[in-house]
Amino acid sequence: MSVRGTLFACLLLGSALAAPACSTGPELDLTLDESPRGAVYLQRIPDRAFQAAHPIKIAPATIALVLRGVWVRSDQGVLHNLVAGKTDPLRAFTDDEVAYLAPLIADGLSRAAADQQVGFRIIQAGAPGYSQSVGAGVGSSEPPLSLAPSESTSGVMYAHGRSLHLTVTEYRRRPESAATINMANRRIPDSTGLVNRTVLFTPESARRPDSFRLAHSLASTLVIDYELLARLPAGSDQPTALQAAPAPGTPRPNASSKEGPAQRDAEIEALRKELQEIKRRLAEQEAERIRSQPRKPVAPR
Repeated sequence: MSVRGTLFACLLLGSALAAPACSTGPELDLTLDESPRGAVYLQRIPDRAFQAAHPIKIAPATIALVLRGVWVRSDQGVLHNLVAGKTDPLRAFTDDEVAYLAPLIADGLSRAAADQQVGFRIIQAGAPGYSQSVGAGVGSSEPPLSLAPSESTSGVMYAHGRSLHLTVTEYRRRPESAATINMANRRIPDSTGLVNRTVLFTPESARRPDSFRLAHSLASTLVIDYELLARLPAGSDQPTALQAAPAPGTPRPNASSKEGPAQRDAEIEALRKELQEIKRRLAEQEAERIRSQPRKPVAPR
């Protein structure tokens, strides 16, 4: 091969090697803050055709109102509610976490380009429980007990039109270990912490209807009229209206109607199905236990 041909081949090889590196580059564009408390950063919006209303200046106090208005409700089913009682929604972010995030997110929105969004992550200490980051050994169905397991809540925020779009991507997620999820008697992994949970917002009057949601919005995406939210009187973020709030997208019952036989029958049927599912899981666990036991040799006659 001639020198010219060899050079051309080398150029083609170099281009081929460089192309994957460019296409798989990091989505993180700029870290605004990173500490043991969490992190705030600018990242590229996955939908390349989408253009946000950035850069934009929104007061940190308004961002704080948005974060304080995010609540998470646990939806564990009829059986769980009967045993443990119906749980009220909980605020996704404490006052200290809001004080940390709000000025950094406001700064990020003022510096973001039209194809960027502000991502954030908060590191939280969970309630005493079983740590999911370490296995418990062979044959154990639960990993070791941890007094303060580490949890993380993450999300992204961007402005579009006169709305702020906030998506909770993780809620109090604990690291999962592959050793704890492969057997029939192990917990099913939850990579987001949002399984059987609904993200809500209060005051409801500041939340945009579903028609404002975009094609790439998730079930945990909230669209907020931040200008209206900033004008509402103080104290509008109390959770009284959330305690009996239905999941988004479900029709609201007529206040004048009473619980009828059809609703009771539906609840009984749901309870029956949950009991059947529990029986099925117990049978699978018993079969797994029997299979795992060593077989005794048969004594010769």
